[in-house]
Amino acid sequence: MKLSSYTNQISQSLTQQIPDAESTSSLEQSLRNGMEAIFGKQTGQSVTGEVIQINGNEILLSLGKNQLLQAKLEGSMSVQTGQLLTFQIRNHAGNKVTLSPLFENIGQDANISRALRQAGIPINGNTASMVKAMMNEGLPVDRQSLYQMNRCVNANPQVDIKTLAQMQRLSLPITPENITQFEAYKNYQHQLGESLSDIADAFVKTFHEITGNQSMQDGLQFYQEVLGALTKEVPPSDAGNQQENTVGNEALKNVGEKAQAGQASVAVTELLSEEQVDHLSHSLRRAGAPEALVKSMLLGKLSGKELLEEVNRFLLKDEVPDREELFKLLDGKEFKQILKGEMNRQWLLMPDEVAEENSVDRLYERLNSQMKQLQQALNQAAKTDTPLAKTVANVNSNIDFMNQLNQMFTYVQLPLKMQNQEANGELFVYTNKKSLAKKDGAVSALLHLDMEHLGTVDVHVTLTDQKVATKFYMKDDAALDLIEANINLLNEHLNKRGYSMNAQFVKQEEERNLMNEILEQNKNISVLADYSFDARA
Repeated sequence: MKLSSYTNQISQSLTQQIPDAESTSSLEQSLRNGMEAIFGKQTGQSVTGEVIQINGNEILLSLGKNQLLQAKLEGSMSVQTGQLLTFQIRNHAGNKVTLSPLFENIGQDANISRALRQAGIPINGNTASMVKAMMNEGLPVDRQSLYQMNRCVNANPQVDIKTLAQMQRLSLPITPENITQFEAYKNYQHQLGESLSDIADAFVKTFHEITGNQSMQDGLQFYQEVLGALTKEVPPSDAGNQQENTVGNEALKNVGEKAQAGQASVAVTELLSEEQVDHLSHSLRRAGAPEALVKSMLLGKLSGKELLEEVNRFLLKDEVPDREELFKLLDGKEFKQILKGEMNRQWLLMPDEVAEENSVDRLYERLNSQMKQLQQALNQAAKTDTPLAKTVANVNSNIDFMNQLNQMFTYVQLPLKMQNQEANGELFVYTNKKSLAKKDGAVSALLHLDMEHLGTVDVHVTLTDQKVATKFYMKDDAALDLIEANINLLNEHLNKRGYSMNAQFVKQEEERNLMNEILEQNKNISVLADYSFDARA
C-alpha cells in the first residue's frame, strides 16, 4: 500500500469544499508550502499530517500552518477526516513524492490533533506521540500541560517520549541523572549492590593511577582519605518516619538461604588464611607498624575495621619510616581483601539486620556520608573521570533517584550479604503513602530477590490483620521444592509473633520488573513528601 502525492493534480471539486481556502491562489500557495516542507526532509524521515478532506481516493493533509499536501491513496487504506497519519518518505524526485504509511500511526484519535491545535502546538509525529503518551499515562492534556510537556520533549530530544511522560506522572524531576536512573530501573540495570561491589576494584585502579601519574605522596593521601571515610562513625539521625514492614522483613529473612551469623567486623585471622596472615604481618613490620599491633593481629584480637583504623592513623603521621614499604602493604592482596571485606560489611545488609527497626535508614545514612567523602577525595585529587568517580557518581544518583521515588511510593533496594554470596533485594509496597500511614485494610508488598543459588525469587506478601498470605514465584522447580520443604521455618517464626500464614508456590515464566509494578499503580496518586523514606538522610 503506497500513497503518492502530486502537486499538478488539484481537484476543482475538492477546492470548493475546503472552508479555509478563500481562493485557488491561497490553496496553491499552501500546497507549495507543503511540498517545500516535504522536500526539506531526507529519504527515510517521517512526516505527519491531519486528514482534513476526503474525496474518493484523494485526500488533503494539513502538515502545519499554511502547509497542505494533496495525495492519492493506493490500495485499500481507509482513513477518516480528523485522523492523524504518519508516513515515511520513500522517494522524491521532480514534483512527485512517494510515502509509505508507518505501522506506528499513532494519531488515529482525532482528539490528539484537536488538543494540539487548541494548544497552538504544531502537529507532527513527535507532538502526536507526546499527546498519546500523556493520555496513556492519565496526564491532563490541557493547554498548559501540553505546553510544558512539549518544552520538556524539545529539551530532551534523545529521550523516549514515553519515558518523559512516565516520569512526569510520577512527579520525578526530569534531569539527565534521573533519566539515566529511570531507564536503568526499567532495563534491569539498576542494582545498587553491583555498583557497591565495583567500588573496591575501581578504588585500586584509581590509587594506581594517582601514584603512577602524580606521586606516591598523593596516592597515600588519597588512600588515607578513603580509609577515613570507611572508619569514621556516622552519627544516627531520626529515622522514625520510616514504617517497618514486618511481613516483608520476615519473608526476606527466611526465604531459604541461611544468613551469615554476626554483624560486627570479624578478626583478621578469620578473614585471611594462615599463610596470608603471616605474609601480612611481615608487610606490616616492614612498613613500620608497632610490634604490639602485629602481635594483636596474630593472636586474633584485631578486627578488619581496627586494622584499617590503625593503618589510617599511621598514614596521618607527618613522617612515615618507609613510604615504599607502606605502598607495598596497601597494594598487597591481603590488605585489599580486608579493605573489600570492610566495604561489604558496611554497605551490605545481613538478612537478620533487615528485620531491625531503622536498619535500612542507617545503611543509607552511612552510604550517603561515605559516598560524599569519596567524592570529595576524588575532587581534591583532581580525579573526576576515573572508574571510581563514575561508580561513586552512579551510586549517588541511584540513591537520590530512590529517595525521590519514595516521595510517592514505598520502595527500597536491599543490597544483601548472604552465606558465601552477595544478593540484591528490592521491597515495594503496593499502596500509596496515605493509605500506609492510616494502617487500615490489607497491605501488600513484593520482595524481589536475585540470588546466586536460588536465582530470581519474587515473594508477594499480603497482610490483613494478623493473617499473612504469601506467594513464592520462582523459575526453577528445584528451588521451588527447596522453599516449600523449608516453609515450616518461616511459619513457626511468624506464629511466635502472632501471625498465621498461608503459602503458595508458583512457577514463574518471566522475571518481574519492579519499576513496571510501580508504573501500573494508581495514576492519580498525589505526592506526599511529609511521609517518606529518605535515602539521603
